[in-house]
Amino acid sequence: MTIEELYDLLSKRIDKIDTRLDGIDGRLYNVENAVPELQGRKAGIGVVRDWIVGLSAICALIIPLTALLK
Repeated sequence: MTIEELYDLLSKRIDKIDTRLDGIDGRLYNVENAVPELQGRKAGIGVVRDWIVGLSAICALIIPLTALLK
C-alpha cells in the first residue's frame, strides 16, 4: 500500500468515527434534556398529590363541624 492509499483509508475511517460520535452526541443531548424534564414532572405530581391530601383533610374537618353545628 502506498501512503496515499493509507491516507485515504484512514480518512474514511475517521469520517465514520466522526459520524458515529455525532450520533452519540445527539442521543446524549436528548437524554440530558429528558432527565430534568422527567424529574420536574415527578416533582409536580408530588406537589399535586400533597395538595389533594391537604384539601381532603380540610374537607374531612369541615363536614363533621357542619353536622355538629346544625
